[in-house]
Amino acid sequence: MFNPPRPQRQSVPLFVSRPDIRTGWFACLTFFVLVFSCIALAQTELREQPAKSDVGAAVRELSNVAQSQPVVQDPPQGQQLIRIVPFGRKSGSGIKQQAPVGAHLTYFGGPVISNIQVAVVFWGPSVAPAITANGTLDQFYTDITSSRYFDLLTEYTTAGITNSGGVTSNQTIGHGTFGGKFTITPSVCPGTAACSVTDAQIQTELTNQINNHVLPAPQTDVHGIINTYYAVYFPPNVTISLDATTKSCVSGGFCAYHSNTGSLVPYGVMPDFSAGGCSVQGACGSGTTLQIATGVSSHEMAEAITDAQVGSASVFGPPLAWYDNPPDLGEIADLCDPFDVTVNAGSNTYTVELLFSNVQNECASGPPVFSMPSPAGGAGPNIPFNMTLTIQNSEPAIITPVDYRGTVHFTSSDPGAVLPADYTFTAVDAGVHTFPFTLSILGNQPITVTDTRSSGFTGTTTVNVNTIPDLAIAKHHSGNFGRTQTGVYTITASNVGGGPTSGTVTVVDTLPIGMTAADMSGTGWNCTLNTLTCTRSDALAPENSYPPITLTVNVSTNTSTSETNVATISGGGETDTANDLVGDVTTIVDPGVDLGAAITPSQLFASQGDTGATYAISVVNGGSDASSGTVSLTTTLPAGLSATAINGTGWSCTLANLTCTRSDALGSALSYPVVAVTFSVALNAPLAVSSITTTVSGGGDIDSANNTVNTSLEINAFLGIFSGGATVTVNAGQPAQYVLGVFAAAAAGTVTFSCSGLPASASCSFNPPSINSNSVFVTMTVSTTARSAVVTGSHPGDRNLWLWLGVLSLAAMAGLSLKISTKPTRRRRLVPIFGTCIFLFAGILTGCGGGGGGTTTTTTLTGLGTPAGTYAITFTATSPNGSATRTMNLIVR
Repeated sequence: MFNPPRPQRQSVPLFVSRPDIRTGWFACLTFFVLVFSCIALAQTELREQPAKSDVGAAVRELSNVAQSQPVVQDPPQGQQLIRIVPFGRKSGSGIKQQAPVGAHLTYFGGPVISNIQVAVVFWGPSVAPAITANGTLDQFYTDITSSRYFDLLTEYTTAGITNSGGVTSNQTIGHGTFGGKFTITPSVCPGTAACSVTDAQIQTELTNQINNHVLPAPQTDVHGIINTYYAVYFPPNVTISLDATTKSCVSGGFCAYHSNTGSLVPYGVMPDFSAGGCSVQGACGSGTTLQIATGVSSHEMAEAITDAQVGSASVFGPPLAWYDNPPDLGEIADLCDPFDVTVNAGSNTYTVELLFSNVQNECASGPPVFSMPSPAGGAGPNIPFNMTLTIQNSEPAIITPVDYRGTVHFTSSDPGAVLPADYTFTAVDAGVHTFPFTLSILGNQPITVTDTRSSGFTGTTTVNVNTIPDLAIAKHHSGNFGRTQTGVYTITASNVGGGPTSGTVTVVDTLPIGMTAADMSGTGWNCTLNTLTCTRSDALAPENSYPPITLTVNVSTNTSTSETNVATISGGGETDTANDLVGDVTTIVDPGVDLGAAITPSQLFASQGDTGATYAISVVNGGSDASSGTVSLTTTLPAGLSATAINGTGWSCTLANLTCTRSDALGSALSYPVVAVTFSVALNAPLAVSSITTTVSGGGDIDSANNTVNTSLEINAFLGIFSGGATVTVNAGQPAQYVLGVFAAAAAGTVTFSCSGLPASASCSFNPPSINSNSVFVTMTVSTTARSAVVTGSHPGDRNLWLWLGVLSLAAMAGLSLKISTKPTRRRRLVPIFGTCIFLFAGILTGCGGGGGGTTTTTTLTGLGTPAGTYAITFTATSPNGSATRTMNLIVR
């Protein structure tokens, strides 16, 4: 072995050692490198074979997924549009006032049930006998599905009706049938013990029972939409949960609801009404168990028909069908809850809930009444006659005609009948229109009128075709009668029967107190002034009239402001006297000219920036005399308004001072043609209620008390948010939806939307993204991000190559120690050094995991999502001319 020469002994610095010592410290330094390498490796990702677990990669992957979720997602099918019959609905009666102001069902494009087939399902054998017995619910559904009550639903036929996007199911609603009653053995809550069932379990049970042929398979219409509706009734002691907080027969819960399964099978859920919370009088209705059940069942049946797939609807669009939104008032029966009435169906009387009718604009128990009274004396063969069709509300207490806009079709049993063509009612008709008819066959001949779209809207009139005369009398006058002045009445006698008159016809007039006859005469009539009687004997053919009788009267000073003059007719061979008397109501005023003004509409609404807004002014003479001389009309606008035009037929108008004049005479109780005023509203017009003042003068007017009229005008902002802003609570990772009503006048231009105040890892989107000159509901969706996730992975064992390097190093050091062990002096010097290194090597074994097996690591990924808390979110609508905001709360859990 080669040994270098030993150097001379000399002083050295403290940390410079001899060669043997240096050798020991070099070996120890090697151990230190191993220690730190092993520790670093223990904290570094392991390189594994593909398809093996990798915690680091899993964490990175989860992070990437969390950040790649779409900002805006459709909400899940949470059945948020399902409408319930609320617990505590109580029972009531009445009309009109029940429906919320402005109620109207809008078609959103979804399907309806064309011809419902009701399958009654009893949840086990313990359902109350009051509704399972024969002649109870089975008879109810048999009768009600072909009743007048049911006919109301036909107005919600979708054929020819589309939603705003042009979508329609193109279905016709007609009568339904009872499809049988079935007792199932459910897998959940099969017995009498108290238990709970969820809506999801109900859907699963229905599906299984249908698939197992216990329940009849659903039938479909020609469009493929399911007609079968499964009405499910539960026994006592079963609590039904629609969601975590909404339960049956408790405060804040429900009496019933309807929905559809994932396969679009419609069903209704009715808890027990014989015991427990739902049996309490006033909670879900009043009366017997069956009466409460039919009231609630009619609610759900009607809503299932008109909104068959509401359970699958997540937006206000298909598959939602008929629904009141805005402002989200609900379905056809929700608008009238909680008012029950009794109706006749078949030979029975049932308790049902009123349903909302768009046509009648009321809560109703049936379709509108098509009233078309037959001529009192009938009609002659092949002689034309008229009948007036009036569309009336189904509730008798409402006597005003319905503003009906449908199309009607006429049929008759008379093969020779000449009937009117199909006719579509207009706004001018206001629900009343007169039609001509001709019948040829003697006897009672029915004429039926039917709405061409809503088959349940129908009426029948029976006309007696005969050859018997029927006299009728009419009277009218012109203008107002002035005290101390004279007035004139005109009396007309007609034959509305089927044959000519024969013998003497007599007309007698009876004047009110304060009037005396001055003259009474008519061509062909023999009149006696003292008795106010006129007679004649010439025959009058059917559908013809005699020459009129003129009666002139003197009006005394003590006559009241309103008097009625009565006349009668008799004779001529008639047998029907129902139309032989007439009364004419007359207004009595002080003599002279009395001009007054009126503005239409009576209350005006406008928005900042509006142009082309109008109102109409009419001038009426309420006196007894015609006007004479110039009549002047002046109108004054409040601050912020400027007139752009003023004109009227026969008027001479000046825009600068908003004045119009004319000089032609205006007769008593008559009006001049209207004056139209067009105006604009400034963008900065005051947001307040003010008045438009109009004054009329001249023309010989003797009473100035009614010459000036003030009409209120309300100015609204050109851009505003009129509803919405409720607090929404979601879990991080779920979307929050807010529905806000936004009004944009024409002056607003294109309005876009934005939001502020969002928490971290959240964003907002809008549907629609912008609007232009309209009033809409905007859905703002705030998307949040999940905050954390737990990822579990495994570390493999015995894969650290540095451990084997450490073992080799130990072997090398062992050889070195053998070499120097022959020299006792050096051995003694290296003992502490090698002892320290061995101690450090033990640490290496521990830090590097030694030779143990693999380890499992659980990593919690935090800080990625939306933090929990309450946030004030500001919704902003922005137009070129300004903006509007509304702030609402978002609670993230």
